[in-house]
Amino acid sequence: GLTISGGTYTGSSGAADVNGVLTLSSGVLTAPSGTLTIDGNWAQTGGTFTHNSGTVTFDKTSGTQTFNSGGSTFNNISHSQAGTLQLLTNGLTNVGTFTNSAGTFDTNGLAVTSTGLVTVSGGTYTASTATQTFNGGLTISGGTYTGSSGTADVNGALTISSGTFT
Repeated sequence: GLTISGGTYTGSSGAADVNGVLTLSSGVLTAPSGTLTIDGNWAQTGGTFTHNSGTVTFDKTSGTQTFNSGGSTFNNISHSQAGTLQLLTNGLTNVGTFTNSAGTFDTNGLAVTSTGLVTVSGGTYTASTATQTFNGGLTISGGTYTGSSGTADVNGALTISSGTFT
């Protein structure tokens, strides 16, 4: 895992892989400009996260991986394994793309705002009761988007080439 409770971690260029929980309680975490991969929970209760125009990939293969963004803004986000990625405490804002290619992305009743294209190419995106804002559009190309009683605000193209939108 990676714990930042004061001080600064700078990912620079390239990639970083966190095997375990990423905890940010104070200090500064600057993601690499490539990919930051994490297979444990993301637990941000303080501090500052800077996305550095990179991608954060959540790749827990089974079970539930919780994601407390601490209210930080992310660039690209990818959920790529069979486990469940579940928002916890804070909604999610990302300025790049969001891709769910496997497993379940569970908003847990929290809002998501994405500036870039959101793609559900596998697995399930469960919106629950909150508003999901897709400013770059929403593409479903093999997975399932379940809106429940929430609102899907698509400000761009809604493309369904295969999969399900309910």
